[in-house]
Amino acid sequence: MAMSAPLVDAPLRHLPGGPTAFRPILVASDRCKGCGLCIDVCQPGALALDASHVNAMGHHPVLLVHPEACTSCAKCARMCPDAALSVFARPKEA
Repeated sequence: MAMSAPLVDAPLRHLPGGPTAFRPILVASDRCKGCGLCIDVCQPGALALDASHVNAMGHHPVLLVHPEACTSCAKCARMCPDAALSVFARPKEA
């Protein structure tokens, strides 16, 4: 089975701030198995399992629920056994 856009988040669903708001984490929801390791290491509590979505593997993938709380520390990405998270640094303020 071919992968479709490996580093693209699930279809954008009611994201606060609109489609142009900065998102420090992109989740490859098609690869996420919902193990929760990233949630456990996220001290600010920016991540949660998406109970409203089930991916093709039958798992609830992780979702960035509090983008403003994310510090872009990348602990979640380093902990993920499936490399399903991409973390980006916040843009510098002008």
